[in-house]
Amino acid sequence: MRRRWWAPLVAVPVMAATGCAMATNSLHPGRARIGTERVPSLGRILVDGKGRTLYLFVADLPNRSSCGGACAAIWPPATSQGPAIADGAAQRSQITTIARSEGPRQLVYAGHPLYYYQADTGRGDIRGQALTQFGAEWYAVSPQGEQVQGGVSRGSLVPGG
Repeated sequence: MRRRWWAPLVAVPVMAATGCAMATNSLHPGRARIGTERVPSLGRILVDGKGRTLYLFVADLPNRSSCGGACAAIWPPATSQGPAIADGAAQRSQITTIARSEGPRQLVYAGHPLYYYQADTGRGDIRGQALTQFGAEWYAVSPQGEQVQGGVSRGSLVPGG
């Protein structure tokens, strides 16, 4: 059987392209939706179109993310490839985006770049609430664009809240 000397040269670009595709935030491949839901232990908070909690990072400067690399792997940026849609008590005038060096633009609410927490696996999870990681605290965001104080909970959203 004859070995093909060029096979590794083909495999490397294919693997690199595949790796880039997997590294892209797939939570929101298109236009994002920011809404609100009520969580018993926190009150009304911002969520995405699937009810996943959106967080702010206290270390971020206004309209500037300081979470990249390992931080962004645990706290993936909420992204959108077009203007976001506002639902519920979320205010469209508070929603903007910022450029990131990798992937689509990151959603920003009232100057706070928005993130997901990797351990939140479904609607209503707030496992990232009030955690200190990567040098600062993480909080759910109110419809007024403020950090929501409160304890960590695995609670669910209240339907229609």
